[in-house]
Amino acid sequence: MAIGAIMSSALGSLIANQLALSVASNNIANANDTDYTRQRLLTTPAGPDGGTLGIGMGINVIGVDAIRNALIETRLRQENSAKSGADTLANGLQGIENLFNDTNNDGLLKKITDFFNSFQTLSQDPASLNSREQLKITANAMIDALHSTYQDLKQVQTTAGKAITADVGQINILTKQIADVTQQINLAEANGPAPDLRDRRSALVKQLSSYIDVNELESGHDYQLTTKNNHLLVLNNTSKDLTTSDVDSNIGDGSIKAELDMRDTYVPKYVSALDQLAYEIQGHVNTIHSAGYDLDGNTNINFFAPLASATDASRLIALDPAVAGDSRKIAGTAAMQLGNLLHDPVFTGGSLTDQYGTLIYTVGSDVASAQSSMNEHDQLLAQLQNRRQAISGVSIDEESIQILQFQRSYQASARMLKAVDELLQVTLGIGA
Repeated sequence: MAIGAIMSSALGSLIANQLALSVASNNIANANDTDYTRQRLLTTPAGPDGGTLGIGMGINVIGVDAIRNALIETRLRQENSAKSGADTLANGLQGIENLFNDTNNDGLLKKITDFFNSFQTLSQDPASLNSREQLKITANAMIDALHSTYQDLKQVQTTAGKAITADVGQINILTKQIADVTQQINLAEANGPAPDLRDRRSALVKQLSSYIDVNELESGHDYQLTTKNNHLLVLNNTSKDLTTSDVDSNIGDGSIKAELDMRDTYVPKYVSALDQLAYEIQGHVNTIHSAGYDLDGNTNINFFAPLASATDASRLIALDPAVAGDSRKIAGTAAMQLGNLLHDPVFTGGSLTDQYGTLIYTVGSDVASAQSSMNEHDQLLAQLQNRRQAISGVSIDEESIQILQFQRSYQASARMLKAVDELLQVTLGIGA
């Protein structure tokens, strides 16, 4: 081999090892960045005519690439969506469960029980004005509790709606950023791989996937990002805004789907059950009360203002104006029968306490299911993250070994260059 070719080969190896050292050092510097993908130097043997950075016989450096597994990256993104949705739903349902918390002996069940127990007290002395006033106090306390629970549930519904709007805004910010980075990738990769930009885009898509499940498709220089129900979000360097009208139950996993479920499914279910409870309390109490006699011998008096249907009953329930204005209008002769309503199996769900218990069980069951789903997705995501780490993560020990090897190779190439240079100087001296 000619001295020039040997020198070119050594120089190519020197450059390659220097670049490899830089890549390994960069890997170590980013070892704690969960969005970073381990990089490697792409090289090929250099032919006689040289190559990209190789000269003569030696090594051609093509560029720097990242080590990824497309399938694991896709599964990670999907599981990130599922976990985010599960977390959002579980947290929201736990908040609703707290609205029905009777453990402090001051919840809605306590107010209902106190109301019917007040009828039992009145039955012992039907003419007692004090007992009648106390009955009105407990009735109003129950009414206030029903109103408050209704309003609290509606507030949860409103909050979920606002969260959807806010999430849509964040999605549009992220898709614009993803489109911008995609343009940068296309420009940069005209000269070779751009792993850092691809990591940046992957991190943005990961952040986006916490809101909605997305499909990522790349073919050649074309890049496309869509929702699970095929709404276009990004096409190359262009983003398309999502609107709240684009969001429905088919949007796929993520926080938005959970907020939709809270707003449109769970809260209406609980409100409907609460309304039915209030409506039946009103109806059964009025039926018995109107058949009894007040202190002045009058009958056909409602205790509650009559309701036409169960719709919004927990918001609308109120004392009948006659009873609200005069305690003498309370039908004391029916007090015992009214008190027994608490446990009589005349309600849709059996007794009143049974029907209320069914509502509480439904909420608790939904919470338990959501928490179970959250735990399951926590475990699945952790497993996928470990698999990604094994493939794309940085091992400081491995990179340190690589650095030592590249340093030795670099030193060997440097010694080769020095020896060739000395031989060349001798040859030139002889020729002189």
